[in-house]
Formats: sequence, structure tokens, C-alpha cells
Amino acid sequence: MYEEAKIAVDPVIFSIKDGELKVLLHQREKDPFDKRYELPGGLLRPEEKPEKRLNQKLKNMVGKQEIYFTQFNVFTDPDRDPRDRTISIGYIALVNKEEIENEENWFDARDLPEMAFDHREIISEAQKYLKENLNTVIVKQFMPKLFPLNDLQEAYEVIEQKSYDNRNFRRKMTEKNLVDKTDKKERNVSHRPAALYKFNE
Repeated sequence: MYEEAKIAVDPVIFSIKDGELKVLLHQREKDPFDKRYELPGGLLRPEEKPEKRLNQKLKNMVGKQEIYFTQFNVFTDPDRDPRDRTISIGYIALVNKEEIENEENWFDARDLPEMAFDHREIISEAQKYLKENLNTVIVKQFMPKLFPLNDLQEAYEVIEQKSYDNRNFRRKMTEKNLVDKTDKKERNVSHRPAALYKFNE
């Protein structure tokens, strides 16, 4: 006799703020794992498609119509949920810090609170996926339309957990034609305003 399994979607929602990779969590209010933190996912209803459910959930949580997300893994350990056999479809979703209205439930991905289920492992796998698949499509989700190159360099360094030489990074971005310099500069900064760039479409 085959065991029936439930299916859940668990989005790992990342943003970059203050030089740190942040992840959106919420605190459980029931057993199992009461008071621990978890990813803001949930079980699928029989008629629901994962992407449609996730898209609606992201709109409700972040308040933006279009949010980049992609599936990165499936978690199938029979013991991952003590109640029932539950298969989780893991997604990453990426949010620009300027679109975050409430920072209360954003946590440093390197310093997580006590987590429910296997959600610490899911976040770790999501970070690994982000690092191994980093490209301009991904990093663009964290950036405003116009940005100084120092901010772009910071985003790469946060995701890859490594440091770049400033001059070499600038040369790499411009020689590969990944960004275009605009005629605009930073405003309302305490230092010398830097030139603003945009991604080359």
C-alpha cells in the first residue's frame, strides 16, 4: 500500500540590506515547533498549481505585483514533518530592499533564529544555489534601476561571500558590457557623489 504525501511550497525570500543577505521568516503560533521561525510557505490544495499559489503569496507578503522567483530544489526526507509525509518544493524569491516596507521579520541569513522543520537546511541550500548560479538576471533583482558601481560590487560580494578589488570589478563590468554609465550622479550623500549606472538590456 502506498503512502499518500502532502505537498508544500516553501519560498526562501532574499534581499540585501546593510551589506547582509536577509531572509524573510515568520514565527509559528502552533505545534509542532511552536514559537520557532519558519519560511512563509504552506500546503497546496489539490487544485492548486505551485507557481500560482506562490505568486499570490508573494504579492500578499511583499506587496509587489511582479517578483522574481525560481524553483531550486525539492525536499523529500520522510521525517522532515513529524505530522505527515510532506514533500516541499523549494523556491528562491528575490526582493529589492527599496520595496521592503516592514523590516521586522527579515533576518541575517548567517545568523538565523531557532528554526522549525528542516527550514534551516532549505535556506542553506537556497544560498548555495544563489551563489552557484549568480548572473546579471539574479543580481539585477536586488538593485534599483540606477546605482553606483560600489553598490553592485557589494551585492556580488554578499552573495558570493568574497571580496573583489574595486578597480578589477569596475573593469570586468564595463569590458563585458554588463552595465552602462548614465549622466546622473548620487544625491543626498555625505561623500563625493558617484556616477550612476544601469544594466545593459
